Amino acid sequence: METITSKPDCERDFTGCVLSTREYNGYSDSDFYATVWDEEQGCVREIFNGTTRAYAPTKYHNADASPAIRAKAMAWYVQNPQVRAVAKAALESRRAKVSVGDQVVVEAGRKLPKGTQGQVFWVGRDSFNPKAYRVGLVLADGSKVFTSLGNVAKLNVPPVTDEEITEEVFRTIIRPVFY
Repeated sequence: METITSKPDCERDFTGCVLSTREYNGYSDSDFYATVWDEEQGCVREIFNGTTRAYAPTKYHNADASPAIRAKAMAWYVQNPQVRAVAKAALESRRAKVSVGDQVVVEAGRKLPKGTQGQVFWVGRDSFNPKAYRVGLVLADGSKVFTSLGNVAKLNVPPVTDEEITEEVFRTIIRPVFY
């Protein structure tokens, strides 16, 4: 839960706590943001840092956080439940991705019975709908069938471990923000 601060962000000074800066380019104007360690709230936040819509110069030009501040921010990212949930979902999604050689089971559709298992020998675009993908399966009896990629699920997907989630947080969130 966020605590109420004594002053609004525009009146507070985050010098020495800036982890990174970024620019959002709109149609004719740009907005500038800084990712900062907020000592008062004990979390990493993104604050508005200026715009080109009116005279509003940026206050924080570069990342200037000390190693101690960076360590606090890294610890916050690794322990934050929302960040970990996003990392876990990304890992599970990548692991469940169907590719050639995978064992799959049919879970939906109307032409193949649900529960049919097979090995994927082909993954490609649907010739009738270029936005959709199809898979070719070799069934246990050696026959080949085709179905939509959305109709199958990969079998034997290993669960995600806490160490892998931590590595994913470092790979996708911490490295892009800090380096």
